[in-house]
Amino acid sequence: MKKAWRFVLLVLVLGVLAGAYWYYDNRVASASTATSEASLTQVVTVEQGSLNATLSVVGSLEAVQSADLTFEETSGTAQLLSLEVQAGETVTAGQVLATIDPAPYQQALDQAKNDLETAEGVLADLTTPPTGLEIAKADVAVAAAQVDLESAQAALEDLENPDLAELEATVTDARVALAQSKVDLLALEQASTAENKIAALREADAKVYAVYLDWANKIHSETDQEYHDQLMLVYNKIMDAQDALVTAEAEARVSLLKAQITVRNREQALAAAQEALVEARAGGDKLGLAQAKLAVRRAEVALEAAQEDRADLEAGADATEVAAAQAEVDKGKLAVSDAEAALAGTELVAPFDGTILETHVSAGDAVGPSTLAVTLANLKSMQVVASVDETTIREVSAGQKASISFDAYPDQTFEGEVLSVPLQGTLQGDVTVYEVPLSLSGAEELDLLVGMTANVEIEVGQVSDALLVPTLALVKANGGYQVLVPNTTDAASDEQAVTGDPETVPVQIGLSNGTYTQIVKGLNAGDQVIVQLDSTSSTGNFQNGNSSVFSSIFRFMGGR
Repeated sequence: MKKAWRFVLLVLVLGVLAGAYWYYDNRVASASTATSEASLTQVVTVEQGSLNATLSVVGSLEAVQSADLTFEETSGTAQLLSLEVQAGETVTAGQVLATIDPAPYQQALDQAKNDLETAEGVLADLTTPPTGLEIAKADVAVAAAQVDLESAQAALEDLENPDLAELEATVTDARVALAQSKVDLLALEQASTAENKIAALREADAKVYAVYLDWANKIHSETDQEYHDQLMLVYNKIMDAQDALVTAEAEARVSLLKAQITVRNREQALAAAQEALVEARAGGDKLGLAQAKLAVRRAEVALEAAQEDRADLEAGADATEVAAAQAEVDKGKLAVSDAEAALAGTELVAPFDGTILETHVSAGDAVGPSTLAVTLANLKSMQVVASVDETTIREVSAGQKASISFDAYPDQTFEGEVLSVPLQGTLQGDVTVYEVPLSLSGAEELDLLVGMTANVEIEVGQVSDALLVPTLALVKANGGYQVLVPNTTDAASDEQAVTGDPETVPVQIGLSNGTYTQIVKGLNAGDQVIVQLDSTSSTGNFQNGNSSVFSSIFRFMGGR
């Protein structure tokens, strides 16, 4: 019924416009001759009045609080173990929505903790003062290194400056000792004392053995216990005599062997002393001298190292080393924190109370940090996001009131307010569009769904007592706007007749509601302007934004 009523009203408006065109075309024939191509020309008086400027845009219904949830804290690809929710389900903040296998992330956390513990140990070692025992050990190490160096230097000194007299005396002493040992050996070899002793022992052993045999024979003829006792005593004497004989023979062999070894050792000592004397007279052993010098250098390096270690203990850790160790600790703490976050991220939890709008994965799917898993929104708090193009975004500011309607509920209008104006837009086609959020009130009882189309009228300005002209009267030229005013002469009647071509007057405009536009500068109340729409200028007028009247009529009929 309302659409039929609007259609009738549209027919009436078009009829009025057609009648005005016919009347004016017949009344100002001379002006029509000057503008032979015109299809509609009207002279309008500049009036004063109030103006409410609105901006008509289209938007969509969105939740104030919404999120596309992913396993963003994890790394790599993992298998989705479980999906705990489905679309339409209501969830609470902290509720687990989905999970992936936590095992590799737990292992990574354990490794990060071990690395941190190692780094903290290194830092503690650097920053802990040395104990008395550590200092004492360092002093001992320095002293030992000093002794080794002195010994190496003494050996080198002996090689570089040999004492020939001492070496000659050593050779002489070795010759004397060798001669003495040879004499001792010869004496042992020629001595009869040992042989005589051995012979006597053998003779005594034989005599005892004869007695033993005698007593043994008596036992066969006598049964008295005395014979047995005597036989045992004689047997013991035989054993003692044999032991003494074996010992004497062994001692004789050992003494001779020792004398022979002594002779051999002293021969070697004499040879070594003679060789050392020859080398010393020839300038020393070249290889031994080089080895001695190398030993001295090694001892010097060892002493320097021991002294540096002792000085480091007393001075404390180097600031650079401490800083590097602290950096490793900080790095380790960050790694542990990241690993803990990654482990916690194996459970996808709801960040706020809301409703699951959509699930994008299923159990068993491979998911990564950027894989969209669940879309969540709080449907208890809704807003409208309107698309405003770059040509009109400057007219919009936070706090402006707006009226909002939905295609799903065409007979109801709701209030809203611009919440903010984005600083950056997105390119859509050849036009940059800014997504402007608006509050919505009065629609709490409606069954609104995210994504519903919203028609928005933003009140971009309001003026009173302003000079107003039809927007169709404006012509865009030279970077600004101008209007056509009639070239008239006074007539006897209240009406004025056009006697020449219209004149152009530049103007500065203010607010506009599409049908009327505020004139800030260039015209006065009571001035007249020409509104004309012809075959050549109509396209230009539409391009300049002067089609607002027809747009308003179209919107009035229910279009957008």
